[in-house]
Amino acid sequence: MVKIIPLGGSDRVTKNLFVYEYQDEQLIVDCGIGFPEQEMLGVDLLIPDVSYLVKNPKKIHGIVLTHGHDDHIAGLPYILPQLGQVPIFASKLTAGFVKDTLADFKIAAQVEIIKETDQLELGSFKIEPIHVTHSVPDSFHLAIHTPAGLIYHGSDFKFDLTPVDGWSSNFQKIAQLGNQGVLCLLSDCLRVERPGFSLSESTLKDNFTREIRKSKGRFIVTTISSNLHRLQQAVDVAVSFGRKIAFVGRSMEKNIQTASQLGFFRLPKKMIINKKKINDFPAHQVAVMIAGSQGQTNSSLVRAANNQHPFIRFGSGDRVIFSSDPIPGNEQSVHRTIDQLLRLGTDVVYSEVTEDLHVSGHASQGDLKLLIELLKPQYLIPIGGSFRHLHFYRRLAQEMGYQKNQTFILRDGEAIEFDQAGKTQIKKAVELKDIFVDGSRIGDVGPVVLADRQKLAQDGIVIIAVPFNQQNQQPVGEPEVISRGFVFMKTSGRLIEEIKTQIKTHYAQKVLDMAKFRNQIETDIYSLLLSETGRKPLILCVLVKV
Repeated sequence: MVKIIPLGGSDRVTKNLFVYEYQDEQLIVDCGIGFPEQEMLGVDLLIPDVSYLVKNPKKIHGIVLTHGHDDHIAGLPYILPQLGQVPIFASKLTAGFVKDTLADFKIAAQVEIIKETDQLELGSFKIEPIHVTHSVPDSFHLAIHTPAGLIYHGSDFKFDLTPVDGWSSNFQKIAQLGNQGVLCLLSDCLRVERPGFSLSESTLKDNFTREIRKSKGRFIVTTISSNLHRLQQAVDVAVSFGRKIAFVGRSMEKNIQTASQLGFFRLPKKMIINKKKINDFPAHQVAVMIAGSQGQTNSSLVRAANNQHPFIRFGSGDRVIFSSDPIPGNEQSVHRTIDQLLRLGTDVVYSEVTEDLHVSGHASQGDLKLLIELLKPQYLIPIGGSFRHLHFYRRLAQEMGYQKNQTFILRDGEAIEFDQAGKTQIKKAVELKDIFVDGSRIGDVGPVVLADRQKLAQDGIVIIAVPFNQQNQQPVGEPEVISRGFVFMKTSGRLIEEIKTQIKTHYAQKVLDMAKFRNQIETDIYSLLLSETGRKPLILCVLVKV
């Protein structure tokens, strides 16, 4: 019996981690991060819950990575320490990105480069990589030969027939696999709502040319830092206009350096300038490739927009090109950044104004249908999307003649099982929870902490300090009331006195149970403040020994 268990990436767009299991053997495909939603205050990122792997230890033969995006590789520094020494297998560029990431965390790991011509044997699993086009170069799909049959893991892709690097998807290999017989196709479905085929990345070059002609000052492009083909085109256009090139932002600079060293980026070295020298050149002679397209708080673009960057000052005549769409949840941050750039006098071009400066790296309906037609799988599982994407993928499959019971919609934590006769069933494998990374700590922030943070953000906090005589077990003296984010103390004297009066009604009793006493005061004051103000601040009572 072969199982596939998504611990992330089935009914969510990000946080991809899939477990393939046969008896006591396991294979992991991808290990990514997720991004916090707005209400997850203070949370930096999310990682997959791998408690199933930790509590049910089996032989993990390896982690095979499909491509170099963070939602597929950036979970490794957090997950590897929990799993022990597990080898990692990836394409040349993806392996380069992984080594950079692990080096930042000072984690030593076995990272092996695999080529499309390789056949990787990991226990009962035999893996054949298939090159596909995506928004990051050197991306793979995986043909996973299992005791139950051939499973095709089709992570993020589109069929770009005119790729920037001339390296098309390997249609011949895909078709050959289809002729062998495919038990199940797991397919990217994020863009299933869009008809036709996704546009080629190479269509952007003419559009960059149009925009640079309009730029009287600096020509500034911001996009996802791993979108090397887009950056390559922007650089090539800027060089053709005789502009010096500066890369700004840690992720941008590191990715370009790694990609250049590995042969995936043509760096015009004579035209490259240090970011510290940007202001030494006339504005119309400079192009800047800068990180921060998602409006991230500490990104170089946002700091520059707020005039807080040490090397860059944007102003009148500069033209900023947002060559990416906001990730869902980042819209407000992106628009806030655009507003600030406009206040500086810069020209800003973004998707709501000009739609042709971004193309998706994901398959539209035409690409998805073509993959299905080439493989002719017995079963289908959409991955890498929200529930609506999974739903519409099933409908797409039905339009192509598949029955509803041939397309499985899995929730993270569910397992689909295939026996050697090709029969299937879905079982609940594991209860998953969100694992938050906050600063350098993992998993110590949960729903209760987030609820407190939301309450603090919405209604503030009231701290009550009650003097307490430990000898006779009674509160004494004048309580102190401190408000932060609730009311302004200097103009709320009457309310503060009401709070103190209410607290003193508890002074007559001896305190035999401190926790119960604090809870009584907090409940009392909460009711008072809700009645008086309609607000629900966090109430914290502290007993101060005197």
